[in-house]
Amino acid sequence: MTESLAFAVPRVAARRRVGYWRITGALMLQVLALSYALVGLIQGPGWWFALVGTAAAVLATGAGLRSLGVPRGVVPVLLVVESAAIMTIAFGRGTGLLGLIPTPATVSAWSQSLQQAMLSIYQQGTPAEPLPEFLFLVVGGGCLLALMLDTLAVAVRTPAFTALAVAAVLVVPGALLGDGLDPFALAASAAAYLWLLRSDIRTRRSATPRPGAALSVGASAVAIAVVLAGTAPGFDQGGATSFTAGGISIGGTVTPLVDLGKDLRRPAAVRALTYTTTSANGQYLKLASLDQFTGSVWKHRERDTSRLSDGATIGPVAGLSDTVKTTKITTTVAIDNMTSRWLPAPAPVRSVKGLSGTWSWDPDDLTIGGINATTQGQRYTATSLVLEPTADQLKAAGGFVPADVQRDLFLPPNLPTIIEQTALTATKDALTEYDKAVALQDYFRDNGFVYSTQTPLKQGFDGDGSRVIARFLEVKSGYCVHYASAMALMARTLGIPSRVAEGYLPGATSGGTATNPGEYTVTSDDLHAWPELYFAGVGWVPFEPTVGRGTVPDYTRPQTDPAAPPPTSASTSGAAPRALVPTDPANPSGSASFTPQSSAQPIATGIGVGILVIAVLLVPAAWRRMRRRRRLRELTDEWGGATIVWEELRDTVRDLGWTAPPTETPRVFAGRVEAAVAGTPGEEAVRRLLAELERDAYGPPARRWAGGLADDLTAVIAALEAQAGAGVRLKAALIPVSLLPAGWPSAARPRSAA
Repeated sequence: MTESLAFAVPRVAARRRVGYWRITGALMLQVLALSYALVGLIQGPGWWFALVGTAAAVLATGAGLRSLGVPRGVVPVLLVVESAAIMTIAFGRGTGLLGLIPTPATVSAWSQSLQQAMLSIYQQGTPAEPLPEFLFLVVGGGCLLALMLDTLAVAVRTPAFTALAVAAVLVVPGALLGDGLDPFALAASAAAYLWLLRSDIRTRRSATPRPGAALSVGASAVAIAVVLAGTAPGFDQGGATSFTAGGISIGGTVTPLVDLGKDLRRPAAVRALTYTTTSANGQYLKLASLDQFTGSVWKHRERDTSRLSDGATIGPVAGLSDTVKTTKITTTVAIDNMTSRWLPAPAPVRSVKGLSGTWSWDPDDLTIGGINATTQGQRYTATSLVLEPTADQLKAAGGFVPADVQRDLFLPPNLPTIIEQTALTATKDALTEYDKAVALQDYFRDNGFVYSTQTPLKQGFDGDGSRVIARFLEVKSGYCVHYASAMALMARTLGIPSRVAEGYLPGATSGGTATNPGEYTVTSDDLHAWPELYFAGVGWVPFEPTVGRGTVPDYTRPQTDPAAPPPTSASTSGAAPRALVPTDPANPSGSASFTPQSSAQPIATGIGVGILVIAVLLVPAAWRRMRRRRRLRELTDEWGGATIVWEELRDTVRDLGWTAPPTETPRVFAGRVEAAVAGTPGEEAVRRLLAELERDAYGPPARRWAGGLADDLTAVIAALEAQAGAGVRLKAALIPVSLLPAGWPSAARPRSAA
């Protein structure tokens, strides 16, 4: 009997080794499916080999370690060490100890790569160039993905939760790719996930596999995934739209101004739209206001919007008083070859007729956005107002910033000093906010600035972030994105609320008369950005700092009126500049004052660090507890085997201070346990467990309900812990030596086993 049982244990071990590699193979299929979903984010094939190769190395290492007998709980720690070594070799810049072990300098190098990657993400569209910082993200992401998949599927034995990691990866192409998430990539990921579940079941159960039902369920799930990916609103291909050679696409990415620059650099202009207007002049067509500045990019702040009804009044116009002269115009627009979720129209727009699909409008800036529609092929008529404030009205305005506009004063804490210094230099002789705004506009037009779409690209500072603008102020060469962003940031440093508008210049007219200029044609070359500054009583006022583009507004060229009253103290910002709003854009209505650090903060920090240290120290105990619960749960399965019982018993006695060499036969080991728990309910339970193990080893395969094994195992564990004493139980719980390899025995045996 003993010899036969000795043969049974290697068979179980061999079956487990095969199971580890089976599950690892399924995980590799999942990685391949996810890599297919990411195609199009980065140029070239190099990133694909980096991602798949890194993930394969980590996953294969995990399967190999477990095949050699390393406990499942220890393997994830070793894989983290391997991942750290990979990142140190590839991106440590020679700072690692022996080139493998990360040091504080290595962590600093990683941090710099991560920051550069975040900046590059903001500054590039898709597919992005294969820059080193992107490869850092790819390799690091491959390590992290492999660690998550291996830990969930093998170490914790909960492969169903790998769906969380899969979903986290699929969100990236769904949000950034021009065509959204590929339905076949989603289907492939779903199929790989189902195959992983099937592989796990085959590993747990030694019965003859019956794949028919699993394949039927898998095929159905994949079919459903394909249908959902192609039809359901939540899965439709509506991600960030890229710029193609055929048409213009605006407002679909996280970097709308950078994408605008790419379209301006087209080798040949593409017609975007045509329009006619009742105005005697062509009109700027505004798409949206970019009022949220993150430090790296200008974005349109998402707000609660109102549903747009055909011909219904939009508004009111924020900050506009009745004293400002306005002229109502109508503009009929026909979109030819431009796709955007924002609707181009002269601002401020008051109503729109003729749109197809569902649209909404933003009460703060009157931006009109599509809910289930885009601008492609739209024909509509917009009613707008032409604001005609006078220079005197703008001089008398200012001094008061409503709470909902204060957020448009936000500046990041690390703003380059050149931006504020240049603003102060340009406005040194200005008194009112209007004078400062005009001085900023004139600064760009009178100080040697040059319009160029190529210089920023060639010198590596293209974009709209604060560092880019600092470089632009030094080089003095750029295009509308740089001029608009620079003036908006400089205005904020002076306490003037500002934002960047994105849209189109008026375009070219096909002829006509002075009262009827005819039809205007707008192309990709007319894409434009300009700053808007807020003046109380007037509202948002556009300016034009870009050299060689657009038209300078009349109200920025005031004619001095000797009879005009001097500005009041409320409109003069030179004597007492306003405090800026808080630096937290998520709390725009908060106080502008600085809150000193609380004296309790160091104590709270110490408590937090203490809690973190305790949590780390309790990880082994939690891991050991999870392992026991998993085993007991497996024993309630119809196919639960007695070998699981003996694994848990050997781990338990090792934690309690016993030696339990793997070469010891189950009968000898059971005799020692039986002697230790003699006179308790565990004594009979040990005998039943041994009989069940021997039946599994020698009897034919048969289905049996194994729920009684869990009860007997629980009884034996309770008896062993009771005879060990409170101190030993506490040590076993906090320092479970069973998490170490079986060749590391504890130092002593219990008295009853001596």
